[in-house]
Amino acid sequence: MYLLAGGGLMIGDMLAQALFFVILLLIIIVLVRIIKKSTTKDKRLERIEEKLDRLLKEKDGG
Repeated sequence: MYLLAGGGLMIGDMLAQALFFVILLLIIIVLVRIIKKSTTKDKRLERIEEKLDRLLKEKDGG
C-alpha cells in the first residue's frame, strides 16, 4: 500500500481532488449554459414581438 503513495500524497486523495474539480467545472458549465439560453430566449422573444407589431401595423394600415 505504501508503494502507491508518491511523496506522501495518496492516489485516493488525487482521485478525490480530480472528482471535486470535475464537479466544480460541471457546475460552472451548467450555470453558463443556463444564462446563455435565457438571453437567447429573450432575444428571440423580442424578434417575435417586433414581427407581430409589424404585422398588426400592416393589417391596420392595409
